[in-house]
Amino acid sequence: MAVSDVRSFIEVARNEIRSPARLAGMGVYWAWLQIVFSSASLAPTDLLPAPLAPQHQIWTASLLTTILVFLVVLFCKPGRALHGPRAVGASSFCMAGGSLLLAFSSTASDPLPFAAAGALGVGVGSALAFLCWGLHLARLVPRRVLFDMSAFAFLTALFFGIVTPLPPAAVQACAVLMPLASGALLCVANRHEAPTSHGQTSSASEPAERSLSHARRGSGLLGLAVLVGLVYGIMRGITLAFGTSTVEAATVATVIGVAASGVLLLVTTVFYRRESELYLVCEISFPLLVAGFLLLPQYAGPLPLPIIVFTVGHGYFYFLLWVFCVDQSQAQGRDPLRVFSAGLLAFLGSSLAGSLASDALALSGFESSGVVGIVSLVIVYAFVLAFAVLFGRTRSERMRDAQEADERRHAEFERCAKLVAHDGGLTAREAEIFLLLARDESRAAIRERLCISNDTVKTHTRRLYAKLDIHAKQEARALVTARMERERRGM
Repeated sequence: MAVSDVRSFIEVARNEIRSPARLAGMGVYWAWLQIVFSSASLAPTDLLPAPLAPQHQIWTASLLTTILVFLVVLFCKPGRALHGPRAVGASSFCMAGGSLLLAFSSTASDPLPFAAAGALGVGVGSALAFLCWGLHLARLVPRRVLFDMSAFAFLTALFFGIVTPLPPAAVQACAVLMPLASGALLCVANRHEAPTSHGQTSSASEPAERSLSHARRGSGLLGLAVLVGLVYGIMRGITLAFGTSTVEAATVATVIGVAASGVLLLVTTVFYRRESELYLVCEISFPLLVAGFLLLPQYAGPLPLPIIVFTVGHGYFYFLLWVFCVDQSQAQGRDPLRVFSAGLLAFLGSSLAGSLASDALALSGFESSGVVGIVSLVIVYAFVLAFAVLFGRTRSERMRDAQEADERRHAEFERCAKLVAHDGGLTAREAEIFLLLARDESRAAIRERLCISNDTVKTHTRRLYAKLDIHAKQEARALVTARMERERRGM
């Protein structure tokens, strides 16, 4: 099984590497996000009083703008306005213009107008870019998206490592040019990517039940996104407000954690078989999030270990969130714009709430060591409670899904057995006995189930064998199984 998994992964990787525009484009975009919110050359020297760093204030204002855009998309239904190259161009120019204004704010005598306009441009452009990339990824099967996400994690670290050591003027130039390059690569990817068939054909009884199962997963997924986003915002706010590292050092630690999460995503891609497994493996992120908060009271050094450990878990869940949105959109036939808006709104909205809560503690003048210890303890206890609830729900949902799958298989088997019996010209009684024989029931069990004599069972069995030209129960089951396969293929 492991050998076949690896071979399948190699085939996916070979196909994806043939489309480098998508991989490079989104890697550039996510590296740009890390750079624009961490570089001192893209932020004014002072906006609000310490301990809130200017880069963190820009991040907060931009995130608020992005959330507002998602709300507009979610409730106003923009239709196909975001489906063309114009939307890609608008997002690229908004991000590039915002970066340019932020660069001006770092040297302006009155930085507030430049910083506010830059944060607005970055926020609007980022939201549009998220949605444009989501529309593109929604055309792919989930396993391709999963592989892409692992590649994006590595490319983010690569591009960030290339740009960050550059002189301030070069960093500013890169911050302006990277969104334009990302948009151009997305246009190339859209032009060369043909729409992909999203799923296997299924019998007529399956879609409604599968949609219900995906709807349950979707509601649980939004709850998880809110939880992970909230603790991410709290971690970010606390480490920047009460820690000893700079925003730049914290961002370096974040990028290292993102690259490490890419390793987990790569392993997940290798052993991936079906979408339902992803809703279980995402729980891997929770012990890592807890470990980050357990290390938080000992937070020290220029490359904080808690952020690295925490970001591995956070990044793993965040990248899987994109795969979940693709899966939900395809399984339920919903507009990808609304699905991605809802998922990212849940995650980013709770991130903003957690960050603002941490900022409020910082501005209130609490002692750093006491706040960090108390918040870490509260978060760990909250996670333990969330684990108990999550595992309980997961077990019950898996049992319910397994029961529903068994019922669907039995119903499909019975339907196909009736079709075989009808095509073979069996009588009603012979059709009943044929179904039980195909289910590997013994002659005694058939006699008791139908309340008939042993001689009657023998007579009907002999007749149906002759009509269907078979000689054993195994052949009866093979006939039904073959009919099921033809039905699934639509033949």
